[in-house]
Parts: sequence; structure tokens; C-alpha cells
Amino acid sequence: MLQWPFVQSSLWGWSVLITGFILMVWAMLSIMYFGRGLPLNAFPPEKYVTQGPYCFLKHPIYVGFGLILIGVFVIIGSPGGLWLITPIVMLSMIALVWGHENIQLRKRFAESAQPVFFSLPSDTEDKPKWNHRLNAVFVPLCFWVIVNAVILVFFNHVTNESKGNVNQVDLQTISYLNFLILLLIAGVAFLPLKKKELRDFAISGLGISALVMYVALIWPEYTVLYYFKSEVIASVVTGRVLPLTNLWVFHGAWMLLIGRAYSKALPRWHLFTYLISIILVVIMALLTNHPYLSTFNYIVVFVIVIKRQLVWEWLRKTAETIANSWKEWVFGSVRIINHGIYVGFAAFLGVVFSGLLVGVRYAWAIVIFGLVVIVFSALWAQFIEGSEKLKRPFGYYGALVGIVFATFSVYLTGYDIWVIIGVISVFMPWVQAIGRLRCLINGCCHGSKNEVKGLGIKYFHPRSRVCGLSHLKGESLHPTPLYAIIWLFFIGFILLSLWWNNTSYALIFGLYLILTGIGRFVEEAYRGEVQTPILYSLRLYQWTAILSIVIGVIMTLLPVKSLYVQPVWGWDIVWAACVLGFFTFFAMGVDFPKSNKRFSRLV
Repeated sequence: MLQWPFVQSSLWGWSVLITGFILMVWAMLSIMYFGRGLPLNAFPPEKYVTQGPYCFLKHPIYVGFGLILIGVFVIIGSPGGLWLITPIVMLSMIALVWGHENIQLRKRFAESAQPVFFSLPSDTEDKPKWNHRLNAVFVPLCFWVIVNAVILVFFNHVTNESKGNVNQVDLQTISYLNFLILLLIAGVAFLPLKKKELRDFAISGLGISALVMYVALIWPEYTVLYYFKSEVIASVVTGRVLPLTNLWVFHGAWMLLIGRAYSKALPRWHLFTYLISIILVVIMALLTNHPYLSTFNYIVVFVIVIKRQLVWEWLRKTAETIANSWKEWVFGSVRIINHGIYVGFAAFLGVVFSGLLVGVRYAWAIVIFGLVVIVFSALWAQFIEGSEKLKRPFGYYGALVGIVFATFSVYLTGYDIWVIIGVISVFMPWVQAIGRLRCLINGCCHGSKNEVKGLGIKYFHPRSRVCGLSHLKGESLHPTPLYAIIWLFFIGFILLSLWWNNTSYALIFGLYLILTGIGRFVEEAYRGEVQTPILYSLRLYQWTAILSIVIGVIMTLLPVKSLYVQPVWGWDIVWAACVLGFFTFFAMGVDFPKSNKRFSRLV
């Protein structure tokens, strides 16, 4: 059973709590006094506020509230509050900003785009000011310190639980090495770099930190690359202060990033700077249990982050190609559409992989569950979006409603419903991600117009809903299905990690609802379907996303324990996967174009 690391410190907890409280109250008073409004979305200020903490931070109320949460849970020593509730609340606040507040601010106040003191440098060729240099180093550096502190706490928890052998390294050597690295990072602020180069350094540093923390937390036994003595880590957990150099679990990808920054600023010395950075990376790798694997990890993370624009461009172009790849084959009164292949294949894989986790005994129960969910997905969309033009739409939130009836159906057959719900929650993000390829071809879930170069995709095929229903042919639109695919891809590994740690099925299902709801709230803000109603400045599916999050929170509170399931393989898993895959393919990829009856046509 997964247990969160215990962290308790009255001194640090109260310090963080009081800091957050002062920041939040200060920001609220600034909105009321300078903005002539309330710190509420329902009663927004009349004027855009740039005074008080708003000259330093864009959203100080949320920053303050986040600090309050951390302080409270550190004071009371609540592992669930610190490691589960706090990150979820922070993600929810980010979703509210990205999915609503920033959009509304841009509409109401042109000056909202202006940077604040702690903003990163702009993407221009201008010469940076001193605060730009400071932020380009200070912001990613602070985030990296936080990341490493979190990793240390989790690593100590993992090693204490597993009692595995750890590599004992020379702490003095690590301290000297880390101190040198800190000096090199600080030196970046003084290099003759342009604003865009400093911005690239900062974003790359933040990207490396985020990627390392993500991988370390879902796979802690193999991704913490420096192993400190247990008593040193314990001193972090119990609240005793250590020198910063001893807290610094540095990643080689960061060292490669530093070498890249120095080589740009000092072109005559670029070979020398790269050589020094490579030497330091080799030393770091030698201090780990797996030098070759560590070096490989450094390079992979570094390349992914610095080549993120190329990665995004490949994803964007691929999405645009798929969006315009509609093909259909008509046999008399029956039409087969190629986008049904994607969802059929996704359903097939979902059953197969679920069978690998729970065995052949649950294979047909998963099929029954899937059939009921698809039926309710169609009924929901028929009620919300059905029209003369949309005879057979499908809706994701109808599938969530269908879970209730599917659960009852599975219960009647004598299966353990929580095992089914748990294992389906694990693979549903990836099933949905593959299914979003159908959305690209069909044109459903499409984005609104955007003017950012290199961000949008264009639809041209006349069969696409974008062209036939929304009349946005050739316009650059937000690739919202692609946004969803990326988010769901990362969610899937988080839930799989929880499954392998024998986490409660209710918690896995609850986190599935919460995380997908958070992503959906943001995605919906950038969608542009004309048939989706807007209620109180939010799109209908943003409200359903909020409801999904609330239900997910309730699910996480249910006292459901994980059962030991022997995953016995059998060919029934394959046959069951074929049945659900074919049904899904037929439901979403085969229609009757000559008929005008309800549920007859997909287009």
C-alpha cells in the first residue's frame, strides 16, 4: 500500500503559513483598494491592478494560498494533505488561471499582458535589464531546489520502506561539486546574452526540473541518481537545516544546459565550455549506481528540453495531417470511416492491457463495462448536441455518467466492481488519448481561432465538422485534441504507478476524475465548437469538468482497499478485446449515410 512520506516541522510550517497569509491578504486588499472590486471572479475589479504584490507577481492570491496549504500540512504533519491535496489544489488554481482568468483579463484589460518584476525575459533580441537576468536564473533555480527537496524526502521514504542497498558516496565531494555548479548557474546572470537566450535558459531549466520530478515521483526507486546516507536525508525530513549544497541533488542535464549557455555567450571558448560541462557530467554519472544509464538519462532529458520546439512542431504537423486524413468506403447503404479504426484499436488495447493487470477472470466484465459506457456516451451527446446535422455524436461526460450504470451491471454479474473501476481508470487516459485521433479527423472537440505563429492547425477536408458545421475551413485553430493527448499521456503513467504501489482503487479512480477534469477545464477554454452552450462565462463542459473534480474528491475519501489480484493470462482476454474493439469501431466508425433516422449518420 502506498504511504506518503511524513514531514512535520512547526518552525518551517508556521513560517511558510504566515508568509502565505500576509501575501494573500495584501493582494486581496490591493484589489479592493486599487481595483475597486472584489477578489472574486463573480465580482471582478474595475481597474487592472499593478500595485502592491501585483507589481511582483501575476497571481499573488493563489501563491499565498498555496503557501498556506503547505504550512498547515507541515505543521500538523499530514502526508496526505502535503503530497495529495496541496498539488491538486495548486493544479486546480493553475487550471482556473489558464482556463478562465487569463482569457478574461486579456479581454477586459489590454495592459494585463505587461510583465511584472518576476516575469521571465521576453522572446526578443533586446538587451536584458538586471531584473531579467536575475529572474532567468533565480526562478528556475528556486524551482530546482524545491524539486530536489521533494525528491530527497521521497527517496528517503522509499529506501526506508524497501530497506534496499544504496550507494554510499563521499558527501564532501558532492558538496564541492554542487558549490561549483551553483557558481556556474549564478554566472549565467552576468553573461552577455540577449533576452530570448536568457528566456530559453530559464524555460529549459524549468522544463528539466519538471521532467525530472515527474519521472522521479512515478518511479522513485530508479530515478533518484544520487544516494545520500540515510541519516543526512532523515535530517531533512525531521526539519533540521542542512547546508544548501547538501540538499542539492543535481542532474547532469542541468550541467549540459549550463555548458550550452556559456558556449552561446562565449563563442570563442565554446569548445572549452562544452568540454568542462561534459567532464562534470561524467563525474556526476560516476557518483551514481548506474553511470551509463545516468549518462543516457542526462542526454535524453537535455535533448528533449532544448529541442522542445522541434518536438512540438512534429506533433503539431502530425496532428494537422491526421486532421485532414478523412477516408470513407461506401458499400451500398453502409459507410465505413477511417477514424473508427483509432477508437476501435484503443478499446482493443485497453482490454488487453487491463487483462495483463487483472487476468482473464475479469476480461468479459471489462467488456460489459465498456459497452454500457459507450451507449451512455451516445445518449448524452444526443441530448446535448444532437441535431439534424449531428445524428450520432458521442460525449465523454456521458461515458462518465454511464460508469454508474456500468458498475451496477458488473455488480449483477458477481464481479468485484472496484477492481474493474480501478484497472479501467489506469488505462482510460491512454485509451482516450488514442481516441482523440478520431476527434482530429472528425473535427469534433476542435479549437477556437488563435493568432500565435506555429501553434495552430488548419482543417481543409469538407467532411470535417470544422468545415461543415463551424465553417472555419483554413483557419488556424488551437489543436485542442493534441493538448488533451499530451495531458492524458502523462496522467496514465501517474495512475499506473499508483496501481503498482497497491493504491486504493477508489483513490485511483478519484485521481483519474480529478486530473482529467483539470485538463478538460483548460482544454474547453480554447475549444471553438458552435453547438456547445456557454453558461455564466464558462462553457458547458467546463462546468461538467468542475463536477468531475468534485466527484473525484469524494471518491478519494472512500475507504476502499486494493485486493490482491492474480493476473492469469488467457486467450479470452484477446477475444474479449476483439469484441469491445469491434463494437467501438462499429459505433464510431460505421454509419448509414442514406438514412435520416436518429443514430443513423456520423456525418
